[in-house]
Amino acid sequence: MKVVLRNNAIFVQGSSNTLEESWMEEFFDHHIHNTLFLDNGVLVLNNENSSDQKEEFLETLSERFTKANELTSSFYSRSLKRCRTAAVRIEVPFRESEKVDIEVYAYNSGCVQFTLLSPNRWVMRYLKQQLSNLVTSSTDDDIFIDVSTAAAKARLEKTLNRREVLHFTINYQYDDEFMSRLYGNYKGWGFGNDAIDKMIRYHAIFEIPMGSTPEDLKKRYRMLAKRYHPDRVQSKNPKIINKYTEKFQLLQEAYGALRAVS
Repeated sequence: MKVVLRNNAIFVQGSSNTLEESWMEEFFDHHIHNTLFLDNGVLVLNNENSSDQKEEFLETLSERFTKANELTSSFYSRSLKRCRTAAVRIEVPFRESEKVDIEVYAYNSGCVQFTLLSPNRWVMRYLKQQLSNLVTSSTDDDIFIDVSTAAAKARLEKTLNRREVLHFTINYQYDDEFMSRLYGNYKGWGFGNDAIDKMIRYHAIFEIPMGSTPEDLKKRYRMLAKRYHPDRVQSKNPKIINKYTEKFQLLQEAYGALRAVS
């Protein structure tokens, strides 16, 4: 394990097993709503309501690090505690991605259930963090969420659009019945997961829920097209220009596809 204090943040580098140690998991459970899940780790923002747990975490982190590196524990502990309000970024080394299958079922237009077909605490934490205030109940393998509003459906679609978390690749399983129950006016996109995935991805690009009116889509497109038009960054370096160009082309593709079925 490696610990670095930099720019008012605590950087921790360790193996993937580090995340699964009990003291680490307890820290995450207390900060679940303040945690951002990255492709190669997690970023835990400060939460004043969980300061006691943060103190315990920093104490254990200091003990583990100093023992492994034969350093003076008391000195390093004081250094870490001076950063008690800092964000904690924990990174894990790259490893081959592990697939996690999740079945997604819609009871009606306002209630969706996620079921992990094999237990995975980290993917479950990710889902709870992403869907946070939409969760009505949960077990070790299931999450039930309320998606009765347009904003809630947009959050759901954004979650479904992201498939890489930590070293896991999430495979969401849903079908046309899911779409028809959730949206009612689902039409024009054919059948099967590929078509549904594309529909969800295009709406996630615009950050609007499926079922939005053509007027809402047009308004959103104009705003984003103006924001990401390559002409805005012609004086920047080539990497930025390419990034804006790719984003703009993706907006064009998504807008054309969504207009065809709206």
